[in-house]
Amino acid sequence: MKKFFYSMLLAFAISIPVLVAATPAETDAKADVVTTSKLLKGFVCDKLTQETLAGAIITVNGQKVYSDLDGNFALSTDADGKCKIEVSFISYKTQSVEVDTNTASNLQINLQQQY
Repeated sequence: MKKFFYSMLLAFAISIPVLVAATPAETDAKADVVTTSKLLKGFVCDKLTQETLAGAIITVNGQKVYSDLDGNFALSTDADGKCKIEVSFISYKTQSVEVDTNTASNLQINLQQQY
């Protein structure tokens, strides 16, 4: 019985390194998937006065960010090609802008006040 126990323990001890060595092969297969995210950045300002708007909400594909104190924003998106950016701010009309993620650089979003 003791001999059987030690042989089972030895078999178990030998199988652990084999299982651990097999795990990276599965991980390497997943590493072949490449995602390219694009950085969209710009600023939000008042259409009439050109004053920057701090705290404006910028939404792309369900992802939201807020403009900083200088009206600047930056977010990364997985969208390839054209995507729609929605910008909203209190007491301003919400604006939707379609941009090409491949060519967009520093975006200027001008919001118009609601009267």
